[in-house]
Amino acid sequence: MSQVKSPSASPVAAETSAVVHFGATSVTLLVGEKDGSGVVSILDYLEKPLPLARDIFRTGLVSRPVMEQAASILKEYQLTLEEYGVPASTLRCFTTNILAEAANHEIFLNRMQVTSGTPVDLIDDGDMTRLIYQTAVRLLKSNPAIANANTLVSHIGPGNTRALHFIKGRIIAYSSYRLGIFRTREAVSRSEAGAARHLAHIEEQIRGVVDHLATDYTESTPDFHVAIGSEIQSAAPLIVKPEQGASQITLKQLEKFTEGIAAMSADEMVRKLHLHYTGSEGMTAALQTNLALARRFNDKVIVVPEGDFQKDLLMDLLANNPQTKTFQDEVLQAAREIAKKYKTDHKHAEHVGRFAQQIFAELKDLHGLDAKYELLLRVAAILHETGMFVSAREHHKHSLYLIMNTEIFGLSAKDRTIVALLARYHRRYNPDNNHPHFSDLSRADRMTIFKLAGILRVADSLDRSHSQRIKAARFRREADSFIIETPGVEDTTVEQLAISSKCDIFQEIYGFEVMLRSTPV
Repeated sequence: MSQVKSPSASPVAAETSAVVHFGATSVTLLVGEKDGSGVVSILDYLEKPLPLARDIFRTGLVSRPVMEQAASILKEYQLTLEEYGVPASTLRCFTTNILAEAANHEIFLNRMQVTSGTPVDLIDDGDMTRLIYQTAVRLLKSNPAIANANTLVSHIGPGNTRALHFIKGRIIAYSSYRLGIFRTREAVSRSEAGAARHLAHIEEQIRGVVDHLATDYTESTPDFHVAIGSEIQSAAPLIVKPEQGASQITLKQLEKFTEGIAAMSADEMVRKLHLHYTGSEGMTAALQTNLALARRFNDKVIVVPEGDFQKDLLMDLLANNPQTKTFQDEVLQAAREIAKKYKTDHKHAEHVGRFAQQIFAELKDLHGLDAKYELLLRVAAILHETGMFVSAREHHKHSLYLIMNTEIFGLSAKDRTIVALLARYHRRYNPDNNHPHFSDLSRADRMTIFKLAGILRVADSLDRSHSQRIKAARFRREADSFIIETPGVEDTTVEQLAISSKCDIFQEIYGFEVMLRSTPV
């Protein structure tokens, strides 16, 4: 979780803001103050039950009563925000990624937006993978033995399971599976007599996906298996007292606890585990799924991070600062692995990426885009020629297709769309409102594509020959010209022709004509 300290300890004036999350079983509100360095201080944390997952996995819809209940909770939270004097403009609202499986999810999002007066964003699989990654990294930092080892991290969510494989603190693989607590729960009837029979039915239901996940990672022979999730993290301290930021639970301890939970009624779980009623619904399925994974990997112990998963999630959403250098490096490395798979020209892609990064920095006051978009631009530079794997003819369109249909670690579906469109428009074909995917973007996002595509085109032109003969460049503005100095390269005819043929977007957006000038080394 983001570091927490009192507002008085911060030398920078704190900014009060809030985040609301519509989760699988509850709606949570976190009110906090964030100083200029991103340190978050919690002012209030509220949680109210909402059976969203139950609706979605039973009927494929969010029922009207549940929608009304969600709106009512949101109105109550707005009163809390007024008490804290939180400006409406700073409120951010998110929903669990399983909402996308509801046929009426757009109606739900619109209703919550009308109620709150602010857009409500659906956390997609890419966002969730990033959030799980951040939780895992915090554990690695607090436990050197795990950080320096071969570690598998699993997250059993409401509808999906994720696995992340770390070696010495760096992620080398990740994957997602259609296996989740409430997906499993609704597929298994509780009518059979006895807890043991119920657990056996859960095992039968999840066996195929558990085997698939284990097959993907068994050869990695992990030293540690880390389990993350709301249910397992709330149960872990009741099984083993945490040390060094985590509980280390043996297989037998987890088996015994799970059997005890399976024999409890929902009311008993609420009383004994201090859960709200809807939170108790997925506990048995969550524990049994974690247990099945532990058995399949022949774990002696599983490591469960200390902390409240849901609260940590909201802290990360409130801090809204995933663009650490380590995270950027992981995203870029994932992009490089994809580029390698499609046999792209690695040297050209890296060269274009470096130039694009320099131009982005030089024009920061004009484009007004933050570090997230610099990262997306660099990913696009790495992947802009993946379409050559299919065909050199119209490879920009093939690049669009491949990127749109390839998960990129740490990027949301929207982020991936931006990267794909930048690859689509890295040549001389300009964005058009009738183009698929581009037409689906908001006006602000379409303008972002123009801004970044203009930069990518200039960067790509500087290595038109794919020979990296312009090894370095200096960028500056001079009146209405954007001057690119090329030390030691006298003849830049090829590059200037490339700029002249496809950099019209750059001139239209930034108002500069791009000029190359040779200078002494």
